Order: sequence, then C-alpha cells, then structure tokens
Amino acid sequence: MNRQPTQPLHRVDLNLLVALDMLLKERNVTNAAQALFISQPAMSRNLKRLRDTFDDPLFIRTASGLTPTSKALQIGKELEYLLPKLGLLFNQQPFDSALCQETFSIALPAFLSSCILPELTFELLDQAPDANLVEMVAKSNPYDLLNKGKLDFALHYSHSLEPKHHSVKLGSIYPKLFVRNGHPLSHKKVGIEEIMDYPVVAMNVEEDHKEAFNMPLKQILATVNSLKSPKIRATQTQVLIDIALKSDTVIFGLNALSSMKGFDDNFVCIFDFIDQPEYHVDLYLLQHQRTLHSAPHQWLATKITDYVQKYT
Repeated sequence: MNRQPTQPLHRVDLNLLVALDMLLKERNVTNAAQALFISQPAMSRNLKRLRDTFDDPLFIRTASGLTPTSKALQIGKELEYLLPKLGLLFNQQPFDSALCQETFSIALPAFLSSCILPELTFELLDQAPDANLVEMVAKSNPYDLLNKGKLDFALHYSHSLEPKHHSVKLGSIYPKLFVRNGHPLSHKKVGIEEIMDYPVVAMNVEEDHKEAFNMPLKQILATVNSLKSPKIRATQTQVLIDIALKSDTVIFGLNALSSMKGFDDNFVCIFDFIDQPEYHVDLYLLQHQRTLHSAPHQWLATKITDYVQKYT
C-alpha cells in the first residue's frame, strides 16, 4: 500500500493547526494566544514553526493586524472541515449534559429573546448546570462572527448558500396587532381604519433588511391616509407590554407574542396577517460547520429548535 501522502505527518505537531486556525480568526498574535490560554511568546513560536512547516510567511503584519496570505486562506478553508473531524477522534465518550462546561453564544431577535431565553436558561440550569449561555446582539449579517468562532448559533431571516454554514428552517413569523383587555377595541370586530385611530407602539426588528415588519405598518398608515408614526419603536418586548397595559395604545407585534407566558391573560389580538403570506418571514437556525459534529452543540441546537418551534 502506498503511504506516501501521510508520511510527513510524523513531523507535524497537529496543535499547530489549531494555532493557525485561531490566528486566522483573530488576526492578532496576542488575542490568539489568549484564546488558546498560552503565552504570547509561545504563540509567536508557533507562528514561526507554521511558517517553516508550510514554507510560506502565512501572515503579513500591517497597521490593522495580521493579513493572511493566499496560502494561509487556502489552508484555513481546509481546517474548517478537518479540525471538527479530528476532534471527533478524541471525543468518543457519550455526551452527558450534566458534565458539560461549554459556554455557548447565541444571537436572536429581541422579540424572540424574551420568549425563548428564559425557558432555555431554566433548561440549562436543570440539565447542564455548569454550562453557560451568552446572548449577543442580533446582526443583519451574522456570518462574520460565525466564521471567527465568536458566535455559535444565530436565528436569522435567511439561510446561507455557503457550505460552511449549516442552515435549518425552524418556522415562520408574521405581524399581529394586540390591545390590552379592557381596551375600547378588545371585544369588537374592527377594521384597520378604526384601529389606526389609536396610537401604535411597534417592535423594532434589528436591521431588518427585508423590511418585513416595517412595510405592513407603513402600508396600513398609507391606507388610512395617516401621517402618524408609531409613538415608540422598541426592541424590548417588555417595554411595549408595560406601555400597552396602562394605555389605549395598539401593539404592532408578532405572532410569537401570543405564546409568551401570561401574555394572553392581559392582551387580545384584534388583527393579524396570517392570511397575507407576503408578510411572513422564515426563521433559520445558523451554525458553523466546525461545531456541527460537536455533541454539546448538537444538544443545544435541539433545545433551541424545540423552543423556537413553539413560538412560530
């Protein structure tokens, strides 16, 4: 059997590949060293050994940090698939959430955060008490953070066409209008014109490039020839709830609000867009290929999926 392709491996420290992967993410020797819990001189030595191994400078120092060479970028693409597979070789034990000490990061729209994160946190406290969860601000483009390993999961309005990003459709969301119990409109069948006689408070979806939740409100206002703007647009669901509970405002929200614990005790839906699919927006769970075969990440992805599908 011809073993020539694997013969050089006995001279290669595979830890160097991990160092190279981190340097590509951080583009800074000091930051990469901190991320791997080694000293800066040790990371500098790793970089020198990497340059000798690949016979290439790999990174060029610039005023903004380290700029990877074409060779480094090429190797980096291979590492995105190789490192997870290598990790599996050394992690064959069945996953036990009670022993999990991972810190997971997730970005999701604020209107879903208030629905999902409390229950997800209770799940971690019960099943993975040593695991931690960090919520990050939702971005219109989460791919850079996913690529750099600074974000584990993102709930996003579109899927990725790149194979390194794993996308799973979880459901759809659409606009709904709510008022408090006891509101003058709460027990009446009303049309848009009558609804828009009242002040509106609205969700402010982060950098919504589709304008999926801005356009319905704009069109409603145009229909009744109104020049009014929402009294407030907020990303925090509780802000809208607090205002609407003590006023005759109308919440321009989303179908997910109906599933919030206790929400239906205080509010009633007076209009929705369920029959207008042009305003429906798909939700996808995004994950980088590098964590796709990680047992802890698979476990949390299942939990996220279960909770999101309850609200879509």
